Amino acid sequence: MPLYVSYGSNMDPARLAARTGADPARVAARFAVMVRGMRLAFAKRNDDGAAFATLLPDHAAEAEAIAYALTEAELDRLDAAEGVPEHYLRATIEVIPRRGGPARAAVTYLANPARCADGLLPPRWYLDHFLEAADLLSPEWTAMLRRQEVAG
Repeated sequence: MPLYVSYGSNMDPARLAARTGADPARVAARFAVMVRGMRLAFAKRNDDGAAFATLLPDHAAEAEAIAYALTEAELDRLDAAEGVPEHYLRATIEVIPRRGGPARAAVTYLANPARCADGLLPPRWYLDHFLEAADLLSPEWTAMLRRQEVAG
């Protein structure tokens, strides 16, 4: 079963289960990972002008994320929910479990570069989904998300 990693609103296990049809018990077995060499950015422009998250290359940065085991069929449903390929592109990245262990390959979604812009702000409801993973995120990462300026 492929490892899927979310750094955004799919860190909320209820949202991910609803979007993919995944078994909630399997989704609940999620775990925290680190993505080295990438930083979280609210640079993906949605059709309504709101900013959604993406990871951007930054050799000095690390981003926190949540990993799930999903089936290929669930990933296909997530492709549709994420707007592949217009809004996001499915990519393979390397992640390291926060509790230790070897690096692993994982599937994630990175914003289509044609959809990226500077100076965008995410909506509050969107960030609230990120905070549903506060039980697994570091206190520093959670505080950063709580400080994030929002649209409106």
